[in-house]
Amino acid sequence: MISGISGSPTTPLQGSGAGVARASTPPPPPPPPAANVPSPAISQQAAFTAQVAAQPTVRPEQVERAKQLLSSPNYPPRAIVEAVSKLIADSQHE
Repeated sequence: MISGISGSPTTPLQGSGAGVARASTPPPPPPPPAANVPSPAISQQAAFTAQVAAQPTVRPEQVERAKQLLSSPNYPPRAIVEAVSKLIADSQHE
């Protein structure tokens, strides 16, 4: 008998009556795809992954644009700053 389990070899474990689920072997794994033919979704995912991998990590034109925006005293526009300030203030009263 295994240590830590109640019951004896001839008496059922507590709660093992009708309606109690018993452990069974796990279901078999699903069959492999037929003849390694990729599905359209897998092909699209592979194409997308390849496109993303081909993109540069840093886009110099966007870095330059960000530098220009940050050097402007009017960025971000005052209306945006005020709108965000209002949203933050309003969220504090909830």
